Amino acid sequence: MIVYFFSITMKLKRLILPLVIILFSYVSNAQLIMIDGETGDYKYEDVITADGISKSQILERANKWIKEYYEFNSPIETDSMGFAEMVKFEFKWKFIQKYIPIELFYDITIKAKDNRYKYTISNFKTGKTVNGNIDAYPLKTYIERFPTKYQISIEEPIDAEITKVLESLKFYLLNQKLQNIKDDW
Repeated sequence: MIVYFFSITMKLKRLILPLVIILFSYVSNAQLIMIDGETGDYKYEDVITADGISKSQILERANKWIKEYYEFNSPIETDSMGFAEMVKFEFKWKFIQKYIPIELFYDITIKAKDNRYKYTISNFKTGKTVNGNIDAYPLKTYIERFPTKYQISIEEPIDAEITKVLESLKFYLLNQKLQNIKDDW
């Protein structure tokens, strides 16, 4: 009986080590930015409940939120279902020992129904604004030109910003004011 138990334990050890190695390699190549299963493009999308808030209130609050959060001065065109707007996020990406300034452009679409809304953040591009025109190409193309081990370091600030955007939107729709986020530095 003891010999049988010992042989099973040894076989399990042989099985566990390769599984740990496979799991570690999978986690080390993890991707932070959400990918659309149909197109393969970067995309964040979800339907969020907003109990007790009508469709018109959601659209009005979302419109005010995007103007305050992104400091828009121009009017945002809203139709009966919602709106879409291109916004910009700037950050510095540390590549090895050098900081690279990045201008990230993406579309935010918000659609509403009574007691719920759907957000879509997509069409991620990086580039520059030249004479009021955006000269940019897909973020995925930009990221894929770097070695895999450096790709996660550009995805981390983008994913953190999008997470912050989504939390701010949800808070604003419920409380009608921007969330006071304290930086822990």
